Amino acid sequence: MRSKTSAWQARWHLDAASGLATHDVGLKVRLQDGKGVAENAGTVIEAFAAEHGPHNAPAMVQRLVREGAQLLIDPNARGWRGGA
Repeated sequence: MRSKTSAWQARWHLDAASGLATHDVGLKVRLQDGKGVAENAGTVIEAFAAEHGPHNAPAMVQRLVREGAQLLIDPNARGWRGGA
């Protein structure tokens, strides 16, 4: 049985020209000084809080920001083969 997090890279869309990673949930991540920064974290946290609870939402967004930054730094990370 596959994990629900398998192929997590497929949920990201990278725009190499603008340096933006966008997740299927709408989170937009850019690199700033080598670290991921979310452009719309507050909005996504609110959406996650309604479904997953306010205690889980910030950590979920933080994990997604790390994923987006990882793919912006190394688009071939863990088998990612998505297009720009």
